[in-house]
Amino acid sequence: MKAKIITKIPGTKSEKVIHTVRKLNGGWGVSYPFVHSKDGKGCYFKDIDENTFLDFASQIASNPLGYNHPDIKSTIKQYSSRAPVKFAGQDFLVKEHALLLEELLSITPHHLNAAFFVNSGAEAVENCLKISMRNRKKAKVGISFESAFHGRTLGALSCTNSKTIQKKNFFSIPMKRLPFDESAGDVLQQMLKHDVAPEGVAFIILEHLQGEGGYRVPSKKMVKDIRVIAKQHNIPYIADEVQAGMGRTGEWWAFQHFKIQPDTFSSAKALGIGATIANKKFFPKEPGSICSTWGGGQIIDLAVGVQTIKTMKRKRILSNVQRMGVFLEKELQALSAICPQVSNIRGLGLMRAFDLPSKKAREDVIIGALKNGLVLLGCGDKGVRLVPPLIIKREEIIEAIDILEKTIKECCKPKFKHTGKICQYTACSEDGT
Repeated sequence: MKAKIITKIPGTKSEKVIHTVRKLNGGWGVSYPFVHSKDGKGCYFKDIDENTFLDFASQIASNPLGYNHPDIKSTIKQYSSRAPVKFAGQDFLVKEHALLLEELLSITPHHLNAAFFVNSGAEAVENCLKISMRNRKKAKVGISFESAFHGRTLGALSCTNSKTIQKKNFFSIPMKRLPFDESAGDVLQQMLKHDVAPEGVAFIILEHLQGEGGYRVPSKKMVKDIRVIAKQHNIPYIADEVQAGMGRTGEWWAFQHFKIQPDTFSSAKALGIGATIANKKFFPKEPGSICSTWGGGQIIDLAVGVQTIKTMKRKRILSNVQRMGVFLEKELQALSAICPQVSNIRGLGLMRAFDLPSKKAREDVIIGALKNGLVLLGCGDKGVRLVPPLIIKREEIIEAIDILEKTIKECCKPKFKHTGKICQYTACSEDGT
């Protein structure tokens, strides 16, 4: 397959569906003006108007094996004649619950030997917070980092420091922030000396490669300093692996790049279900202290999670992530030599980003790339995320870079402005300030 756009974006069929969603949906509505069809293969998908897109967003890192992977299709087919496919999994067991526990824990550090399943990444983070603070009776605050994104439930949202609109008029648990740079350890030491006693800290939570906040990679010194201080004072250390985990960075978990181990960590997105992972002793002992109706009971999601891990092991997907990550970085460096608007190339594995001169330029390029058949995501103030499926091939990366080059040359001209039907559905008219 190749990216090929045959209609205006959105096409007529997509526009009808989008209109209904925008009218009736209580959430934000539509960010990408097309509607997925069932058709697709690998890193490509078709919308219901028969346009073919190359996906460098991967459903926000939630689609690790691409579209219509035969192993995943075979797994789903096994459940096509069964109902229900959702059980109250913390009270009424299904075997898939046990299978995913075994498979997931086979790829975690040995001492992190228990997991709790929930619906989403935010819930996974929420339960990391809860089990961390459970025995911190004197705790008054949590600690997270500047530009962090941890989810939208109130506890996870309290740790988030990404965009003001995400938190406007919502209550928050007390939090303190650390800078996302090498001064973080010194700032934390001063905080514990002058601001809050160590026993007053419920947890420290960190993305070992920031997601929405900008795809920023922390230095090894920063991570080591924070981990050492947390251990010295017995402060629970949480790794948020919702986006960066499950092989996205070339290791199963992003924290493994830093040769440290957390007390607990969250997973979701590529796993297909939310998970809080820790040592069995770290979880509360009282029945009902943490629970979830659907946790461990969404049979298809559990089965797909099992198969995803098995396929990644069998197909040596982590090796592909490492190789293609290096290749993607080289191609981006070459692109920056042709298009000087591209700067600050960064990331690990197949979790890469670069900056453009302004937010407006970033939004123009994302929209322009979509019109040319390439799906991208933004991050940070002016960053562009490249998050392809983990099965990506060299020729698909080359195709994406070619589309990017064409789009940047089109969209970064002085006084450029998008026109057409797509502007009814995107931020074409915003100045990005």
